[in-house]
Amino acid sequence: MKFSTLSEEEFTNYTKKHFKHYTQSIELYNYRNKINHEAHIVGVKNDKNEVIAACLLTEARIFKFYKYFYSHRGPLLDYFDAKLVCYFFKELSKFIYKNRGVFILVDPYLIENLRDANGRIIKNYNNSVIVKMLGKIGYLHQGYTTGYSNKSQIRWISVLDLKDKDENQLLKEMEYQTRRNIKKTIEIGVKVEDLSIEETNRFYKLFQMAEEKHGFHFMNEDYFKRMQEIYKDKAMLKIACIDLNEYQDKLKIQLLKIENEMMTVNRALNENPNSKKNKSKLNQLNMQLSSINNRISKTEELILEDGPVLDLAAALFICTDDEVYYLSSGSNPKYNQYMGAYHLQWHMIKYAKSHNINRYNFYGITGVFSDEADDFGVQQFKKGFNAHVEELIGDFIKPVRPILYKFAKLIYKV
Repeated sequence: MKFSTLSEEEFTNYTKKHFKHYTQSIELYNYRNKINHEAHIVGVKNDKNEVIAACLLTEARIFKFYKYFYSHRGPLLDYFDAKLVCYFFKELSKFIYKNRGVFILVDPYLIENLRDANGRIIKNYNNSVIVKMLGKIGYLHQGYTTGYSNKSQIRWISVLDLKDKDENQLLKEMEYQTRRNIKKTIEIGVKVEDLSIEETNRFYKLFQMAEEKHGFHFMNEDYFKRMQEIYKDKAMLKIACIDLNEYQDKLKIQLLKIENEMMTVNRALNENPNSKKNKSKLNQLNMQLSSINNRISKTEELILEDGPVLDLAAALFICTDDEVYYLSSGSNPKYNQYMGAYHLQWHMIKYAKSHNINRYNFYGITGVFSDEADDFGVQQFKKGFNAHVEELIGDFIKPVRPILYKFAKLIYKV
C-alpha cells in the first residue's frame, strides 16, 4: 500500500464507485483551490496501483503559521479493513503534520444506529471496533452528541428510502395528513419553479422568514450563491408558487358545479318536499357554496394586497447519484394555507425517483425525541413523509501538534 496525493481523475473515478456525501466531491475541491488553494485530495493505492481509500481535505488558518484540516463526511474507505484503516490514518496524520497542521477533524459518513422517526433503534451497526481502532492511533471520538452545534456537522439526519417504491407506494406509506396535504396542493394548482443564481433573493426572503420564526441566524445570501457556484448543476434552488388568478378560476368552476347540483336537488325537492336525503344534500351543498364563496372573496383580497402570484416556500437542494439533499428552506407563514412546503418536497421526491436516486435526505434533526425538542415541528413534518432517522458515528479529532492543539482549544474553543 502507498499513501499519496490523488489526481482529480483518480478521485472522481473512486468516488463514483462508492457511496459518499456531496461534500466529498471534485466540485468542492476545484472551488476551494480556485479561491485560495486550500484543498487536497489524498488516498491509498494498493500494489496494483488501484485507489482503495480517498478523501478530500480542506484547510483553514489557525494561529499565524499553522492550519487545521477537515475531511467533511470523509474519508472514504472500508472501515472494517483494520490494516487499511490503520495505515491510512497514520499516513494522514503525517501528511497533516508535514503541511503545518495542528489537528485534523474527520466525521465519516457512517451510520451508528438506524432508528424510526420516534428515535427507537431499528438496527445497531456496532461501530465500537472502529472507534477503538481510531482511538489507538490518536483519533479521539468526540462523543454521541445531540442538538445543533456551530463547531461540527449535524450527527442526526432524517432520510426517506425510495428504493423499489413507486410514487403510489411512497404516498401510501406517508401519514394521512401529509398525503392529504400533497393532494390538496395539486388540486389547488401549486407549482414549482427553478430559480437561477440571479434570483437567489427570492429564496433568501423566504429563508429569512424561517430564521425569524425559529430564532436563529444561519448564513447570508452570498452563502447560497456560493453553494450554487460550487456545485453548479448539482445545486438547485426551487420555489413553490401559486397563481391566484388560476386558483380563482378553479374555485369558480367548483362554484358552478355546486350551483348546478343545487338546481338538481331543488327540482327533486319540488317534486318531493319531504325527502330527508335531498334536504340533507341541499344543506351540504349550501355549506360548500358558502365555503367556496368565502375562498373566492379572500383570494380577491389577497390579489389586491400581494399581487396575483405568491411565493410560498423555497429550498436549496443538492443532488448526487446517491442522494437528494434538502439543505435549507423557508416559507411565508402568511400563506401556510397553500402548503407550499409539502408540494416542494413531493416535487423533489418525484425528481429523485425519475433520476433513479434511492435516498431522499431531509437532512438534520437534533436527535432529541420529545415534544420539548427545539425542532419538534420540523421532526413531525419529516416524519409525515415516512422518513427514518440515521444517527451517524460522530466526530474524531487527531491532534498532530498536541501543545498547539491545547492552546487552540483555549483560544478558539475548538
